Amino acid sequence: MKVANWKDLPEIPFNETGMRQIFAGERVMLARHVMRPGFPEFLHSHPHEQIMYVLEGRCLFTVGDEKTEMGPGDMVHVPSGAPHDLSVVGDRPAVVIDVFSPVREDFIAQFGQPSEGRADESEKG
Repeated sequence: MKVANWKDLPEIPFNETGMRQIFAGERVMLARHVMRPGFPEFLHSHPHEQIMYVLEGRCLFTVGDEKTEMGPGDMVHVPSGAPHDLSVVGDRPAVVIDVFSPVREDFIAQFGQPSEGRADESEKG
């Protein structure tokens, strides 16, 4: 069993205003993103299905031609291959959790293998 805590996972900068942490299983990946005001818009798509959940702050999220402002507790589904984008709204960072399926091998190639986590207490001999 893989077990981890965000506070123990490496914080990986991916641009001047954004940080990412990743945790993955065999077919699904969880990513925590912190994006500060001024985070550059970056319209992109990928073959991975994605669900984004906003923990803190506000952001404007675009999927295809649809835009919606999101805040804490809001979620959005991004179908595989759909063009999408995010910008931070206001003067506070946005913290989001992204779920990707399948695993984003490009994240692993760019940032390294996710932490193996810690051994579950029941697995310790």
